[in-house]
Amino acid sequence: MAQQRFTLDGVTVIQPVDVSWNFETTSTSDSTRAMSGTVYNTPMFTVESLSVSWGQMTRAQLSQILQAIVQRPSKPYVTVRYFSPYYNAWRTGQFYVAQGSLKIRTLAENRERIESVTCNLIGREKIA
Repeated sequence: MAQQRFTLDGVTVIQPVDVSWNFETTSTSDSTRAMSGTVYNTPMFTVESLSVSWGQMTRAQLSQILQAIVQRPSKPYVTVRYFSPYYNAWRTGQFYVAQGSLKIRTLAENRERIESVTCNLIGREKIA
């Protein structure tokens, strides 16, 4: 079987150097914690999110990634191919970007050096 690849909108991009899988459960408004410390929780759903980091790359690779993940009214989600520990499988899902940053080491014209790009991708659909 061929090696699976991380993709954005169906395009294989430079592969991340690090992907952290995160999850967050949303609970009903009547969920609470008593003064004793005991929690009374009614979970509604859990979503997965990915903290993705890329290393050094070219300007063209940076542009490709940013054009896929930066949201706009005509493109509120990015379709991501990723490994999900919850499903123990490679999956394709829609995500939105909550936050991202990049580090540029050199800004000399035509010699720009992109050190890293990171972003948080939050799942559109619930997993549980």
